[in-house]
Amino acid sequence: MANAVEQLQHTHSSLIDAVKAGDWQQVGELDRLCRDQVRQAMEDPQRDDQQVAVVLEDLSETYPKWLPCVRQSKANWLKSCRTCSAGAKAPRSIRCSAEADRRESRSSENGAPTI
Repeated sequence: MANAVEQLQHTHSSLIDAVKAGDWQQVGELDRLCRDQVRQAMEDPQRDDQQVAVVLEDLSETYPKWLPCVRQSKANWLKSCRTCSAGAKAPRSIRCSAEADRRESRSSENGAPTI
């Protein structure tokens, strides 16, 4: 049983490191792994309930601490997407403006009315 608890503690430590690094893909993978390891530890008939309880308490203290980090990271990501989207529109509008200028230039050279 000590091995399952040690694995869970190691995964928990890796989860904290991933949160601190902002590696949200790794956080998701480690979160799933933690859940699987908790399930395995709880199903082990030779488990040490006191050790499992300590690890579960540590985990339960971690999640409320990093959930705000995840939310803020997602908010920042959405904000950058909007900024990128707005930035992507700028070259298009410049291109459209340049094309309109060229058309106007050609029209005035040909004596045709500009539209």
